[in-house]
This record gives sequence, structure tokens and C-alpha cells, in this order.
Amino acid sequence: MKTCAYCGSPVKFLDKYNYYCYFCTMKLKYEDVQENGKRKNLLPSSQPSLSDLNKSTPELMCLSTVELLFLLKFARKERSDLYHRRYIFIRAMKEGAGEFTEAEEYTFSEYEKFTRKCFVLENLVRERLGYYPAKLTESYIQTLAARMEESAKKDMVIREAKPIKS
Repeated sequence: MKTCAYCGSPVKFLDKYNYYCYFCTMKLKYEDVQENGKRKNLLPSSQPSLSDLNKSTPELMCLSTVELLFLLKFARKERSDLYHRRYIFIRAMKEGAGEFTEAEEYTFSEYEKFTRKCFVLENLVRERLGYYPAKLTESYIQTLAARMEESAKKDMVIREAKPIKS
């Protein structure tokens, strides 16, 4: 039986792409309809890659919270690496190696780009969680994913009422 992903109630078929939930009083897209009171799986099918950092803000807004956390971890690592490279160029230039001026300017522009990407990702995560983690470890993300998976296990089913004996 087709059910609403939010309340577990049976839904009415409208057309190929839409259903209607009378309890929630709203139209549901096909992907928001579940089977037999199951909850929606919120975990992504695959982990994002470094290239996903090139996505625009509207594209990032469509990703799951777990994906955003992975991307924030990637962006912070890239920003940190760029900061250290830039520091090396600056030290070399202070010792008279002027040929690194262009490389220092490039690393600064990339550092600025990744810093702004971190701001975007932090704010998107903050909108969803109410905060953004100061430190993102692998165990933090794995724990969050495990909690998400665990919360999807309990079906939204109400047992039949037992008759009251007088």
C-alpha cells in the first residue's frame, strides 16, 4: 500500500507523478510516497567527491545534510592545504625569491574561493541542524549517518484498537 512519507497514512493516486495525503492535506511527489508506512531513507546512495565542491550554491542546497558535511570536510581540508602552501611561498619571498609572487597570488585567490565555499557549506548545514560543527571528524559523520539509518527503521504503523470488555 502506498503511504505518506511524513505521517504513514494511505495516499490517493492523482497522476503519474503526484499523490495526495488527506491527513497532511498536501500533494506529494512520487519520491515522497513510501510503502506500508516506511520512512524515507535520507542517506545518499554514494559519498560526494571533491569535484562536487564546484557545484553552485543552488545545486548544493539540493544535497542531503550528510553530503554537505562531507563536502564541508573536503573544503576545510583544501583551504588548510592552500593556507600552508601560501605560507611557504611568502616565506620564500621574504628570503628574496621573487619568482613566487604569481604562485602566492594564485594560492591566495584559491584560498579565498575555498573559504567562501566553507561559508556557504557551513550556512547550509546551520540552516538544517541549527549549528555547524567546528570540527568534522569521520566518526562524527559516521555517527550521524548511523542515527539517520536507525531512525528510518521504525515504521509509521498504528495497531488496531483492542476491543474494550465491559
